[in-house]
Amino acid sequence: MNFPRKDFEKASCKDANIEKGLLVDMFDKIEDDKLNIHSLILIKDGNKVFDAYASGYGPESRENVYSISKSFTSVAIGILIDRGLLKLEDKIINFFKNSVKTYQPVYETITIKHLLTMSVGHPYDYMYNLQPDQDPIQVFFSGEIVDEPGTKFMYNNLCTFMLSAIVTKLTKMSLLDFCDKEIFQPLEIEKPVWKSFGKISLGATGLELGAIDLAKFGHLLLNNGLWHEKQIVSKAYLDEATSYQISTTHVDNPKDRYGYGYQFWMNDFGDYRCAGLFKQYIVINKEYNVVFVTQAYEERELLNLFTSYIYPGLSSGWVFDNFTLRNYIHRFTENSHALIKAEKETRKI
Repeated sequence: MNFPRKDFEKASCKDANIEKGLLVDMFDKIEDDKLNIHSLILIKDGNKVFDAYASGYGPESRENVYSISKSFTSVAIGILIDRGLLKLEDKIINFFKNSVKTYQPVYETITIKHLLTMSVGHPYDYMYNLQPDQDPIQVFFSGEIVDEPGTKFMYNNLCTFMLSAIVTKLTKMSLLDFCDKEIFQPLEIEKPVWKSFGKISLGATGLELGAIDLAKFGHLLLNNGLWHEKQIVSKAYLDEATSYQISTTHVDNPKDRYGYGYQFWMNDFGDYRCAGLFKQYIVINKEYNVVFVTQAYEERELLNLFTSYIYPGLSSGWVFDNFTLRNYIHRFTENSHALIKAEKETRKI
């Protein structure tokens, strides 16, 4: 398995043993459906099979990865657990007793694991209505508990914010600074922006990274936390974090109904993914040692690009053809001009 430095080494479709014709079909599908994708990367065995960028985007571009941020927060928690500074069973109130004024007795039972699995028992995400003059930590502990902690998943950004606050409590560093030291620097990812509430990184969203950065993180996950010869986070933690921990059969999006780990989504087609708003994805596939990354501004599902084209292409393997993939990638960039222009107009509204 190869590991990149600043970027991944390239591999041909033949070297990667993937059917190029199905990748061509994928780019045709993107063009036909006018999918507003900013970047696409496929990594196999630590080598880059292709990368494609929309007009105005490139390897150095960075943007908000939205809830993919949560998976980075999870790995930060895993590092603290590995070092014996934290346990999944730790009661979170113990980190905040000196700062929280009032809370219901049930909050004495809520653990780190409940935050990671978004099962604290809140009826909704109190972070959505958070005002600039409010204390998010007090808002969390003031929230109504309607389900026994640990029994029901409810997507909750405030849970991840609390994990970020706990990282800061334990390390005296912001989550951004901690991740920069422990994750970004080892992976040769330039220190990014991570939006914050006061001095606490949001944790749940607001991390700005590029597609290569996401591919590196995915490659770290695929390799069980190992990067070159350094164990960034333990395999034991990642095995738990990226496996089914709680049911999500009741959520709105059918693609999200296959379970949740510790800030990772389980796939209906196997393994897991990091996912963010507007179809930001890091898809992990252990069967073929593959990482697939999308950054986009889309409401339509993009996971089918993996399940309908990339996975079948890996299954069938390389066959000789006369396609030149770079021509389709160039056309992808050219065809994106109008989509990117429309997106910019939409975001102004």
